[in-house]
Amino acid sequence: MFVKLPGMEPYLNPLPYSFADEKNKRYKGYVITSPEYSLKKLLSLGFPKLFEITKVFRQNESFGGAHNPEFTLIEWYRPHSDYRRIMKDTEELVSGLATMLYGKPAITYCGTKINLTPPWLKISVKQAFKKYAGINLDQAKTLTQFKALFRKNKYPIPHQATWDDLFYYVFLNFIEPNFPKDKPVIIYDYPLPQAALTKRKSKDSFYAERFEAYIAGIEICNAFSELTDWKEQYKRLKEECSLRKKLGKNLYGVDMDFIDALKSGMPETGGIALGIERLEMLLLNIKDINDLLALPAKELWKK
Repeated sequence: MFVKLPGMEPYLNPLPYSFADEKNKRYKGYVITSPEYSLKKLLSLGFPKLFEITKVFRQNESFGGAHNPEFTLIEWYRPHSDYRRIMKDTEELVSGLATMLYGKPAITYCGTKINLTPPWLKISVKQAFKKYAGINLDQAKTLTQFKALFRKNKYPIPHQATWDDLFYYVFLNFIEPNFPKDKPVIIYDYPLPQAALTKRKSKDSFYAERFEAYIAGIEICNAFSELTDWKEQYKRLKEECSLRKKLGKNLYGVDMDFIDALKSGMPETGGIALGIERLEMLLLNIKDINDLLALPAKELWKK
């Protein structure tokens, strides 16, 4: 019998973030949020299609619903392709699993019948912002412009809000709630500030080739056409570090081994990270992740 057990606990001598070698030299590290950098380093060495299934972790995550601070991720990369091919992979994987379980590409989740037959509904971020929030993202490329559109629409502006803060306010309050519940939806072409590791669109450099897929309002994956230009990648990561410093957030350096790997030549690649527990919840009609996990974080920390 296969069970999922925690890799992070408050007791039982948990693994610290720092450790020592045989000479007692101390090293500092972090539990991973994604195996992305490591997989891309292997791709740059000429490895073919790659995937990993691994435990990953999130800070500031709630306990329950579709959230757990620790969860299982499958991440795969397809060289010589792009995010359009990964969209097809996702549709085929999910509809295929439903067919294996129920004999047809359909599920029932929380009383709603959902048809998973490809192709899924697709809408761009730009279209969604205009349709559901009345905001033209082409006119919100700077923080000043974005705030002006917030004032025009009488939306509240959080104190010391960043561009990302405004984006998430609209996305979480106006976009996600309007996704259809009876069919999957793929939302694609995110603004560049929301796509640090993603290839720009050739026809409009403010947007990048990133997509997320939602089923019953639950995000199941995050995918890109991967950025392979090392100079552009280094520039974006440095800018991200500068912003974190300005906001007083935890600082970490740029992984120069990752940059060197891109320098050596990584092929144009499509990649994706898909949350296994969320997919299981949908396929098995489980409303709360705490009812799926053998020992959810909620029980371990008694929240």
